[in-house]
Amino acid sequence: MAEQFVHLRYAGRRLRVGLIGDPVAHSYSPYFQQAALDALGIPAHYALWHTPAEQLVERVRSLCEDDCLGANVTIPHKSAVIPLLDMVDPLATRIGAVNTIVHRQGYLQGYNTDAPGLLLALHEHGLGTLQEDGHVLLSGYTGVLLGAGGAARGAAFALVDAHISQLIIVNRHLERAQQLAAELQESYSGPIFSLSDPNFLIPHRSSIIINATSPGRHTDASPLPADVLARFNPDTFVYDMIYHPSQTQLLLQARILNFRTANGLSMLLHQGALSFTLWTGQPAPFEVMRTALYNHANHVVE
Repeated sequence: MAEQFVHLRYAGRRLRVGLIGDPVAHSYSPYFQQAALDALGIPAHYALWHTPAEQLVERVRSLCEDDCLGANVTIPHKSAVIPLLDMVDPLATRIGAVNTIVHRQGYLQGYNTDAPGLLLALHEHGLGTLQEDGHVLLSGYTGVLLGAGGAARGAAFALVDAHISQLIIVNRHLERAQQLAAELQESYSGPIFSLSDPNFLIPHRSSIIINATSPGRHTDASPLPADVLARFNPDTFVYDMIYHPSQTQLLLQARILNFRTANGLSMLLHQGALSFTLWTGQPAPFEVMRTALYNHANHVVE
C-alpha cells in the first residue's frame, strides 16, 4: 500500500513538495530530495518556497491541494505553522516546532524530524547505541548544549529522549536556559544544569558538545572560548549544527585539540530522509541522498 501512495492516487499528475521559509535560497535540501524522488521514480518536484510571514497562511493552505505531498519548514516558521495544521505529532508538540508537514487525504499533519535526525547523525559518527526500533540511546554521555533557542529545543528533547546521563545548557540568557530545563524535567529524571557563563563549565568524560547557536554561520566567532574547550577530555565529541560554512570557528578550535568533530550536514541528511518517508510512505534511498548532498556541499564555495 505504501508503494502505491504517490503513484496511484495522483496518477498522471506532476506532484510537488518543497521548503517553506524566509529565506530559503541557501538551502541544500532540493539537491538531495530531488535525487531521492527521481531515484524512486516518483513524479514530484522539490521546490524552494520563499514565504514571508504575511504569506504563511496562504502557503500552508496551498499544501491541501491534491498535487501536493507536503513540505519542509525552516526558520522563522517552525512554530508559527503549528496552529495552522490539523494534527501535530506529540514530539513536535513538546518541542514546539514542526519541520515537516504531510498532506494526507485533505488533512495536514505536522512532525519534527530534526530531533531524531540529530540522534541518527550522532550515531553515524560513532556515538550511542542504535536500538531495533530505530531509536538511539546515549546513556553514559554528558550533553553540553550551547544555546536555548529554537534549534536548541529540538536538540535538548532529542538528548533527553535518548537517555543522556546528564545535560548542561549554556545560554547567555540564563532564564531561557532554566525555562527549557524545566520543560525537559517534566519527562526526564536525570540532572540538568543551566549556565549563562561557559567559564563555569566543569568538563566530564564522554562529553558531547552541540552548538545550536547561529553566530558561527556569519562570523568567525565561537560560542565557546578556546581555553574552556581545552579543559575537556580527549574523548569529547563536538557537533556544530551549522553546515555552511562547513568549518566553523568552534570546529576549528576542536580540531586543534584533536577532538572528534562534525558539522550539521549529517543531521540535514538524516532529518531529510525521515521527511521523505513521511511524504511518500517509502524508505528513503539514503545513499542516493547522501551522495547528492555531499557532492553539492563539496562544490559550494565557502
